[in-house]
Amino acid sequence: MAVDDRPRALAHHPGLDGVRAVAVLAVLVFHAEQSWLPGGFLGVSLFFTLSGYLIVNLLVSELERSGAVSLRAFWARRLRRLAPAATVTIVAVVGLASWLSSSLEQGRIRGDAVAAATYVANWRAIAADNSYAEIFANASPLQHMWSLSIEEQLYLLVPIAVVVAARFGLRRRGIGVMFAVGAAASFAIAIASDGFDRIYYGTDTRASELFVGAALACLLGPRLERWALTINRPRAIVGPIALVAFVSLCRFVDLDSAWLVSGGLTAVALASAALCAGAIVPGVLRTVLSWRPLVYVGRISYGLYLLHWPVYVWLDGDRLDLDPVPLFAVRLAVTFAVAALSYRVVEMPIRQRTRLVNSRVAFTSFVAGVAAAVTIPLVVLAAPGTATIDVVPKVLSTVAPSSETSSGEPTSDQSTPAAPSDLKNLLVIGDSSGENVALALSNGADGRLGVVSGAVIGCPLVNVSEVFRRIDQNQDTEYCPDNLLTVADHAADIDALVIVVSVANQWDYRPLDSDERVAVGTERYRADLDRFIEKVNDVLAFRGVPVLVLESPIVGDNPMMNGDTAEPRAAWNSVMRAWDERWHSVAVVPYADLLADPISDEGRAQRPDGTHLDATFGEMLARESLIPRIREVYARTIDEMRTSGCLVDGRLAVSACRVSS
Repeated sequence: MAVDDRPRALAHHPGLDGVRAVAVLAVLVFHAEQSWLPGGFLGVSLFFTLSGYLIVNLLVSELERSGAVSLRAFWARRLRRLAPAATVTIVAVVGLASWLSSSLEQGRIRGDAVAAATYVANWRAIAADNSYAEIFANASPLQHMWSLSIEEQLYLLVPIAVVVAARFGLRRRGIGVMFAVGAAASFAIAIASDGFDRIYYGTDTRASELFVGAALACLLGPRLERWALTINRPRAIVGPIALVAFVSLCRFVDLDSAWLVSGGLTAVALASAALCAGAIVPGVLRTVLSWRPLVYVGRISYGLYLLHWPVYVWLDGDRLDLDPVPLFAVRLAVTFAVAALSYRVVEMPIRQRTRLVNSRVAFTSFVAGVAAAVTIPLVVLAAPGTATIDVVPKVLSTVAPSSETSSGEPTSDQSTPAAPSDLKNLLVIGDSSGENVALALSNGADGRLGVVSGAVIGCPLVNVSEVFRRIDQNQDTEYCPDNLLTVADHAADIDALVIVVSVANQWDYRPLDSDERVAVGTERYRADLDRFIEKVNDVLAFRGVPVLVLESPIVGDNPMMNGDTAEPRAAWNSVMRAWDERWHSVAVVPYADLLADPISDEGRAQRPDGTHLDATFGEMLARESLIPRIREVYARTIDEMRTSGCLVDGRLAVSACRVSS
């Protein structure tokens, strides 16, 4: 990710390759969701600062050597260094997405690919309200390209700033002061800005990290080159201190550390600058960072960064069925293998001009590559909002409905109560807890219950424009399905609809028809959900299908992240109970009593992340407790529907299904 082109007058410092290795390894660990390094995302900040040091040292050294800076030559080197591998990655991801991703996922990848190819991915993330804190939810394989977009935007502006400064008579020290002022201005913008993601993704708010590196190059660059040739213990001690500081930040900082986006990233940049300096001057840090394996990792770090996230997204635990440690090992092995191949076959030949030797041919190839990276996803991948809903639900297991005729009409005597065994096929809708419970039901049913999952992570039941996942953040819900369409699509094939929503119905949201923020538990919140259940009953009327709503249990995620505190949970459970009381065709399935406290040892064994069932435990729970309970509630609800006149000749008399006031 960081630059490593240097003018001939500058020495090559292997320790800086080691710094790159530290940065990319931190990111690789963080993106693998390793809890022992929650601040590994700061590796990107280290990349920014190192990049600022290298490119400005390159530019100012050229200015001192020749009296001018060739912008054309600089940008040509940048394109040769960065564009080929990025373009190949984008096109490869698009091709794989057409095979591996659902239509809804393709809709997001489509936009991400175009934004990445045109180097505006960070501003797309801001415009779409994509929360970086939700990087592991609904992950796009191109989601990480935002940082490359910031670098490319600054690579366009920084050399122009150097040229303009030189024309005003500024030299190295004056240019260094200019970048120091720029870093301070970026710091001030971050302080004055609102919202974690606006600050985290913004080019203006992240520029301080690169500018700190640029200021280091101007104010200390020549001295560092001289110090690199002499041993001085007081200077050498700065590097190890900086490394300890950086590693400590990665170990103890996380995405909930509000001080980071309140100017803290500039402080991280200062530690990163000290680390870069320590990698140049003689000492123990330079020796360690110059270790050949680390140097090699640093040299292929750009490919590692580009390729690791698509590998992580598609080689996940569900697809490989591996525990976290072997899964991490497999992901690393694949990432390193593909990155090494990219370095050898794509990056180095073009960079060293053994391929695309002619500048005009190289530029034409670049334009063609960008055009391909923009056009292919628009042609190959489904557009947002055009995906048909039938590709979203996952048929986890199927059971032939032997109690029905080929026309779908029940053959059983409608005058007798349903036995629990009459429940043969069900549809689950909801959020990630719905996906999780649907899988547990499928696995625990041993082929005796057909399960279709239409649940999607992070999606509430009602259609909204965005949800507020944290006090100061929101999340676009463009990817979420229309649950009514999902129900309509499967109504003819199911015996019951099961609604399983954990925290997604416990977030404030913005409706489609206004800009107001609807708070959980308010009159509007209840009214929207009541309209939803009424429409669900209308959709299911022709088949006489009941609705079973799984009680929302206590969960153990970060309440600042998910809103899973007592009050929102009580409000959502209150809505469920009201449905149960007002509709003969709707019933709540008790669930919380089957789970231990999520923060207890037993609870962590049952739900390792505090919310979702462990696969083995979920299968056992479904088989021994949850499926029998669902069958029992189903039979009782069918009986109530019949005796109340709600269920007549296999259809719902919706007006009779409403309990009289």
